This record gives sequence, C-alpha cells and structure tokens, in this order.
Amino acid sequence: MGFLRGFREFWIEQSRNFKVFLVRDTITTLFGNMAGSYASIYMYALGASAVEIGALSSTLSLVRTLLSIPGGILTDRVKRIKRLYLVGRLVQLPVSLVQAFAQNFNIYFYSRIWEVMTFRVTMPTANIINIASLRNEDRVKGLVMRRTVISAVGLVAPLIAAYAVTYFGGLDNPSAFRPLFLIQFLVGLIIFGILALGLEEPEFDRSKPEPNIFKATFGIINQVPGLKMLLLLTAVRTFFINIRMPYIQLYAKEIKNADAFIIGFQGTISTAVTLFFSAPLGELADRVGRRKLAYASQLVMTACLLAAVLTPPEHPEWLLLYSFLASLGGAMDIGWFAFEQEYVPLSIRGRWSGLSTLVTALIGIPAPYIGGLIWEYNPDLL
Repeated sequence: MGFLRGFREFWIEQSRNFKVFLVRDTITTLFGNMAGSYASIYMYALGASAVEIGALSSTLSLVRTLLSIPGGILTDRVKRIKRLYLVGRLVQLPVSLVQAFAQNFNIYFYSRIWEVMTFRVTMPTANIINIASLRNEDRVKGLVMRRTVISAVGLVAPLIAAYAVTYFGGLDNPSAFRPLFLIQFLVGLIIFGILALGLEEPEFDRSKPEPNIFKATFGIINQVPGLKMLLLLTAVRTFFINIRMPYIQLYAKEIKNADAFIIGFQGTISTAVTLFFSAPLGELADRVGRRKLAYASQLVMTACLLAAVLTPPEHPEWLLLYSFLASLGGAMDIGWFAFEQEYVPLSIRGRWSGLSTLVTALIGIPAPYIGGLIWEYNPDLL
C-alpha cells in the first residue's frame, strides 16, 4: 500500500487541468454513462437484428475513417485547444436527448453517427489536455489516482442503472432505458459548465505546419522510431475487440440468460477490480517493467474469454468471473497505457490520433459485420 501514501500531497502538486478532468471523469462514471452497459440490448429492443447492430458499428468505423485525418490535422493546427474541445462537447450534448426519445432503430442509428463525428473533435483535444496535465515522472501515479477515484464512485453506478431499468419495465422494454439517457443529458450539461469554467489552455511545443496534409499525417511514422510497430499492435487489438464488442451484453442476455442485475453486478465487479488493483499493479509496473505486465495481461484476457464461453446458461452468475478477469487484464495494462502517452510527442499527438484512428477504423468497418455473421452461425465463437 506504499504506492497510496502521499496521494494528498500528489493531488496538491498537480495542475488545474488534471483536477478538472478528474472531476469530469468522476461525474461521468457515476451518472454520465448509465445506458452504456445496455446499448446493444436497447438497439435490440428498438427492433435491430444482430447483423444490423454489427452494421452500425461498421458504419461508425467508416465515419471515423473519413474524419480521422481532417480531425488530426485540425487538432495539431488549432492554437486554442481548450476552445476546440469545448465546441466539440457543446455540439455533442443533444445526442443523449435524441437517444432518449428514439422511437426506432433508425433514429438511434443517426444519433450515434453524430456522436462519433463530435468525438473526432473532442477525443484528440481531450487527449492533449489530459497528457499535458501530468509530468512524465508523475504519469503512472496520476493514472492510478484517476482510476482509483473514479472506480470508488463508480461501484454503485451499474446497480443504480440496473434498478432503474428493472423499475421502468425491464430489458425487453425500450422505455426502460430512456430515463438513463435523460440523466446522461443533464449530467452532460453540468460537466460542460465545469469544463468551461475550470480548464486552462495547455502549453506545449508545436511543430511547424506541413502544407501537404497527407505528408503531414503519414510522415510522422518516420519521425519517431517504433511508431509503425505501435500502429500494427493497435490495429490487431482493435480487430479482435471490434468483432465481439457490439454483442457482449447481448451474449450475456440471449445466450447465457443474464438479467439486468447480473449485468449490473458485472459493471460493479469491473469497477471494484479497478479500485483495489490499480495501485498495486501501478507499483508492480514500475518495479518489473511495463511491457512484462502488459504481456501477462494478455494471458489473463485469454482466460476471461474462456470463462465467458464455459459459463452454463443455467448459471449466468458465472459471468461475474469473466468480468473479474477482464477487468484485471485491463488494470494490468496501466503501464502500457502510460508508455503510449509518453512515447508519442504532444506536437504530433493530433496527427497520431488521426492516423491511428484511420487504420483502426478501416479495420473496424468489416470487423463488427464479421462478428454479426459469426453470431448468426455460433455466438460462442466470438
């Protein structure tokens, strides 16, 4: 527990932006993404088939592909990162409201497209603000603090959402999910006010603008050694995540007979693992090396997939073991996450975000559709 000592002093020493983003993440975890665990079930209740759910994910990947390079160039060339980030958050606000009142899958479909379009503004700018808010020597401890705090307040959020869904009609009733989207909209308004009043403009060295946008984007892989391998690793991981991601909750409900409370407890277990294991694993990453811990995390992730497949439908509570292992594997990735933040310079972070999004989005276009076809053949193969 020595890694936890001095957190108070650490907090005092950190930048204003680090503190504001921690407040943002805490509120978002508690109330700002209550419908997230039920997205595929909500789409199913609105009339979407498994293939249509996969088609939505593929379409979103196509949108990310088209906007990846323009978004990256815009981020690296704009002078006021904070203003661009706030503009993106502002135009993103109506999404939850539209989703709350969606009467069919088509309306939900287009709201998700609009959401992804705004993400191409908010994500790279938020990454720059976030990364610039911590010194490299403080990065692992800062990431541990963020994970620990948001996990502590997020322990009850999945259960609150599960109770709300059950109270308003259950998993098969689209109206049961609508209050969750309304809460997300109100929370989004509050967070926007906190960000607008609290954030400061990040300061960092900028590179000289390259007039040729394709050379400016693809040229960065030759500026920093190892970026090609990092890009390849990101692409491979994205493919295997995307073929199953749209179907995780649907798999739990339709194949393993999980109810709203089991799905809710899955979220609670994930949060608890992050809460109690982030600090020890952060200390372990600094002691044994970040890459070694990242390698070990892949073994844990393999075990978690086996736990999901081997869960008998008559005992869906065994899915809680899957959640435990999946969260443990994710927590073990903290060292690699810190390494990736440090490795890519802030001066090319926008273009790196655009390039990595382009590659992963191109892979993500067919991946969910392939996942849908696999689902139709045998869901366990996902």
